[in-house]
Amino acid sequence: MNFSSVATIANLKWLLLAASILCSFTLVQGQRTPVQKNKSETLLQEQLQKLMSRVGVDVPQVDGRTDQPQTYRELKLRWGDSTKSSTELRRANSEEQAQPQSASIVEDKKRSGTLPRHRSLELSSTDIFIAAVDATNQLRWWSIMPDPRLVRAETQTPTGELRGENYYVSNVTLVVAFPDDPEIANLRFYHPVWNGTAFDLKPLTLVPTR
Repeated sequence: MNFSSVATIANLKWLLLAASILCSFTLVQGQRTPVQKNKSETLLQEQLQKLMSRVGVDVPQVDGRTDQPQTYRELKLRWGDSTKSSTELRRANSEEQAQPQSASIVEDKKRSGTLPRHRSLELSSTDIFIAAVDATNQLRWWSIMPDPRLVRAETQTPTGELRGENYYVSNVTLVVAFPDDPEIANLRFYHPVWNGTAFDLKPLTLVPTR
């Protein structure tokens, strides 16, 4: 056997060893996945319960594997203050934006399919939190979406500098999707506000769904 053959066999042995180690690692990772998933779901459940308890909504124990309805509803909403111009802007950090506003259903459609679930609770002051709640104040579904009222504009300071600032549009139209669950009685819209240590939910508006 020449040197080339010996080298080839040695390389083959190393490749087989590496493949064996990789397979073992993949198997271990696969075995850990359910445990990690359960921990993640438990953490999410606890975070939701703590968050929603401050606005009077109960979060029941829900199995993450529970099947959704095979249809969902898609609401087109008109949201804002009808007494103001649709182009009127107000500063995002003003007290006025925290006042509840009215929302009305423009269109209600039923569509086939299921909606993706959020796997983590990542709040931001530039988002809105939507809670689908039943008649007994139990959370049935939740979602987070960018705040449709928010726009960013640049203004000039007295010294001539340009400064970016967030503003709210007085009237907007948005589309919200949620499972076609007959138990859902209303959609509640909240604005996440940072209190220095955690986010609180400030009520914005409520839309009856039945």
